Amino acid sequence: MIHKLSLELSEEHPSYLWAKKQSDSVNALGHIGTHIDCYTVSPKESEYELEVELIRCFNEMPQINEIEKRNIQDKALILYTNVLNKFGYGTKEYGEANTFLSEPVLDYILALKPKFILIDSCGIGNHGEEHIKFDKKCETSGCFVVENIFMNQTIAELISNIRIKIDINNPSTGKPCHVYAITK
Repeated sequence: MIHKLSLELSEEHPSYLWAKKQSDSVNALGHIGTHIDCYTVSPKESEYELEVELIRCFNEMPQINEIEKRNIQDKALILYTNVLNKFGYGTKEYGEANTFLSEPVLDYILALKPKFILIDSCGIGNHGEEHIKFDKKCETSGCFVVENIFMNQTIAELISNIRIKIDINNPSTGKPCHVYAITK
């Protein structure tokens, strides 16, 4: 069974309205909803289908000991925080939720060579400089971060693969994407 995990925002959604008001609205529109930040390089392909490794991060983000026994090479690592379900996309609480990895944990993850890290929040690094630094570090390692995916308990229990379709020709540093869970 296939389940859509990417967010669809209407033109009335506050995040869409905010992006349209920005001086560089084309770039801003790429950074809302489900997207990949691409500051130095974009994915080579516009579509990927990968096996999934999912980590539940409801109380805190994972530490190295929670990752070290997992095989994530060439897979999609999903960090399921439940933040999107709990607070709703684009709310103040959603933006303030601490879903950020520590740099040593990110370095450890990247050494295991996943193709993608997906998260149901606004990113894996704190807003601003750290967010961009972490995304660039992933890009350098051949990994990309997909932000703002939808996830729930039912899908988390049954997911086996993920399909990611990326608008790699979008001129924004935020590449909109469509994400689909393939369940057993």
